[in-house]
Amino acid sequence: MAEYKGRIDVETAKKFETDGFDAFAKKQGANERSLCGAVESSPRGVPEWDWPAYFPGGTVQAKVMDARMAEKMQLWGSYGHACAPDFIAEDFLKRRKEYEWAHGLLRDMKTGDWALFEITR
Repeated sequence: MAEYKGRIDVETAKKFETDGFDAFAKKQGANERSLCGAVESSPRGVPEWDWPAYFPGGTVQAKVMDARMAEKMQLWGSYGHACAPDFIAEDFLKRRKEYEWAHGLLRDMKTGDWALFEITR
């Protein structure tokens, strides 16, 4: 935090939002403990949310704006796990039979590029 204090801009914020570093284990690898969360890869799940191991949840979109962008009603957005492989529902369900109940509910979530959203008049 000290490294970026007072110096966070839009590009830095995008970098944070796509960070797959597990600060607890001190290694790269998206899971429930990375900013770009991918709970479906975690054997721990998120018990405080009642999400068991490998629960199909986590970060599936990111948004960033600064004050100038807010004044213009703009934001940068992306979807999918920018720090992990695309989430493909059928592949996930083949590996995690315990979530078969979610068949038909889960959707593929492929990682998209950052896109600028803005109000036009």
